[in-house]
Parts: sequence; structure tokens; C-alpha cells
Amino acid sequence: MGNAHNFYSQICKRKNLVLAWKNARKRKTKKRYVKRFEANLRENILELQKELINETYKPDLLKNFVLRDPKTRKISKSTFRDRVVHHALCNIIVPIFQKGFIFDSHANQIGKGTHKALERLDKFKRKVSKNHTRVCYVFKADIKHYFEEIDHSILLEIIKKKIPDKKVLGLIQLILSNQAIGRKRIRGMPLGNLTSQFFANLYLNELDQYVKHKLRAKYYIRYVDDFVILHHNNDVLEDWKNSIGEFLREKLGLELHPNKSKVIKLDHGLIFLGFRVFFYHKLLRKSNMISFERKFNQLKIYFDEGVISREKIVEFLEGWFAYASHSNTYKYKKYILRDFNRYFSFNKRKEITKTKKLRNFIKKLDESELQFSPQKTLFLYNRGMSIKEISIRRKIKESTIWEHFVNLIEHKQISVWKIIPKGKIYKVLSKIYSKNDKLKDIRKRLKDETISYNEIACVLASIKSKKK
Repeated sequence: MGNAHNFYSQICKRKNLVLAWKNARKRKTKKRYVKRFEANLRENILELQKELINETYKPDLLKNFVLRDPKTRKISKSTFRDRVVHHALCNIIVPIFQKGFIFDSHANQIGKGTHKALERLDKFKRKVSKNHTRVCYVFKADIKHYFEEIDHSILLEIIKKKIPDKKVLGLIQLILSNQAIGRKRIRGMPLGNLTSQFFANLYLNELDQYVKHKLRAKYYIRYVDDFVILHHNNDVLEDWKNSIGEFLREKLGLELHPNKSKVIKLDHGLIFLGFRVFFYHKLLRKSNMISFERKFNQLKIYFDEGVISREKIVEFLEGWFAYASHSNTYKYKKYILRDFNRYFSFNKRKEITKTKKLRNFIKKLDESELQFSPQKTLFLYNRGMSIKEISIRRKIKESTIWEHFVNLIEHKQISVWKIIPKGKIYKVLSKIYSKNDKLKDIRKRLKDETISYNEIACVLASIKSKKK
């Protein structure tokens, strides 16, 4: 990265600022504030560079808003030009510090995250309990008002160890002290900034080093301010709890949450990163399920009023199912699918708006193992693709595509009249005596080799759909 006094000049380089702009605009290209910045992109980048070089850069005041999902949090939003500066700073300083992070620090790092942390927890609980042959205890900890209590002077001292450049430290201090009411502060960081996420991780890296090298705790996982330590001895964990509490108070000016930090048996269940973790299974937290159902009910209203398309709802459910798939929620997902088929039927919308965003969404989907596989088949069919073309596109058998259509017809997602010629439908209908008829019996009555089992199954599904 160059010598110790060269960091600031690297932040100010035009190449770095352009990269920062590209990172800041990801998944936000249609936002008005991004378009405004890009209307005069070259001038704005050069102006930022000039302000940084001359040390006249001043961040705009933050805009605050409150999220209640499930707990109340105040989120602070920086302007887009300030976010470009945040990315420019992080492009240079993050790689320097990340090399020193422990393996089981899972927040805000590429290749890590909540699900990787849960995978490590699964591995640790098997090791500590010797495959559930002995009692396993866990110290589940939470830091009280973490983001509000981070001490700027302590954070800057941590940063100074590797970056003594006074100009970089001055820029960091400027970002830290910025807030909506314009009054400088010496503690706390706004939730929502890229820099806040990184500094929060860096601040507790001191705790990581203490736990791993001083306490020598082998089975330790941290995600921001939530962390767990596993051990087979309850007394050892109680001692470590006291030592960690003392370290946090004396070295970092923090305090363990008195109600959320305790030593428990793993058999009793552990609430960690949105899941209730037991030895053999994981469940979603009730608060997360309530939050999802509240959004789902809101989507019903929007759909009935024509505010939102069916594709948007599928996109929302696709993301939520991907999250829920990390827990044992088969019955719950089945219940949600049933409601989806009931409330978001194609009968309520004659046409689908084939937007560019929808096409890109379908293209990005992992075709191998997603929920809603029949829905993706339906999207492609409504775009004018034949069954054979869908089969080639999705790399699955034509028989599977037909199974999808049977499913969709039965749940009133598409009409059988759209898929099979009228003449064939009337022939098949005349030979169906009951919705419980077997396909081979109907085929025998038809005595028509041009009508396939798949087509018969679709017509039978349309009869079953009327009984639902």
C-alpha cells in the first residue's frame, strides 16, 4: 500500500474515487440522487477530489429515519457524494485491517455473513458436545447500546496502530463526528454508513484478540456485537463472562447487556442471528415470522389495489424463502405457498407487465435449487417460450415442465385453455368420469395416441382446481 504517509494521497486519487462511485451506486442506479450525481459525473468527481486534496471537504448533515422491524432503530442516511467518500476511504484502509481479523468474525466481509456464522455454530456444537454425547453450554452475549457507545478516541487509537497518517485520521474524525443536528459528538456511530459497519467490526476486533489469545477460547463466533462461546464446562464460561465484561468496560468503554448475556445449556435453545438454534434443528424467531406476515398482508392489499405486480411479490417471497431455508420450516413454507396461491392468483390479473427488471431478475436466478420453480416456468411461458424452449433454457426435463403446469393449473395460476388445444380438452373432458380417475384409465377410454399423458394430467388438474 505504500509508505505510512501515503494513505491519504491514495484516497484522493481519481481512479480510487471513480471506483468508490461505482461501488456506491450498486443496486441504486435508478435512484434520483444517483442520477443527479451522474448528470455531472466528471465535475462532481473532480470537485470531491479537489476538496479532499485541499482538506476543505465537509460532509452534509445526516438525515435520520426510524425503522421498527422488529425493534426500533434510528438509521442515519448520508448524501450520495458523502457515500462516495466513505467508499473511497474504505477501499484503502479496509484491506490493511482485514488481514488481522480472526476467522470467526463474520460481519461485513466477503465470503462471510449470518449463514456462515450459523454453519460454524453447527460445527462447534458437534465438537464441544462430542456429537451430543455430553452436555454443551454456551455463553450468549450482547453488548448494550453498542453503536451508541463506541468511543471515538479509543477507535482512533486502534486505527493509529496501522495508519498514523494524520490526514486520514482527520477525515475519519470528520465522518465520525457528523450527525443530523450538526453538533459534534465523541461517542457513537450512525447506523447505515459503510464506514460505521467497518469501524464497528474493527472496534470489537480487540475483543476477538483478547478472547482468542488471552482466554484461549476455541469455540468463539462473533457477528458485530452478537457473539457466542461454547464449552462443555459451565464454570469456565461463567469465568470468561466476568473477564469479558471487565475487558469491555476497561479497554473499550462498553458494557454487556445484563438480560441478553447469559450462560445456558444448548439443549434449551439459543437465539442467535434471527434463529432459535437447537442441537438437531433451527427455527425462525417468532418476531421474524410476525414481521414477515405483516409485510405479506400488506402485499395482499397492494396487489388487490393494482399497486404492485405479481412478479414483485414472487421476488419478495423468493428472497424470504432463501432466508427461511436455513431453518426447519417445511410446514410453515407450505402454509405460505398455499396463501400465495390463494391471494395472488392470475385470475385477478389478466396480463403480466413484462418489465426489464423482471427479465433481469429471472436471468439472475439460480436455476438449480430454488423454491418457486413452477413460477419461473410460468414466467418464461408467458414470455412466449414453448415447453421445449423452457426445458432447454432451464436445463430440466420436459416432463418436469409438464409437472409444473399441472401444479399451476390445479392452483389456478394459469388456465388449461392457454396450454392445450380446445379440441383435445373437449375430448379428454368427455372421458373423465371423476376427478379421482387414473391417467391410464382415461387414456384407454380416449383411444387417441395423439393425446399424451401430460395433456390428460393438465385437464384433470383443471377439474381438481374447481374443487379447491
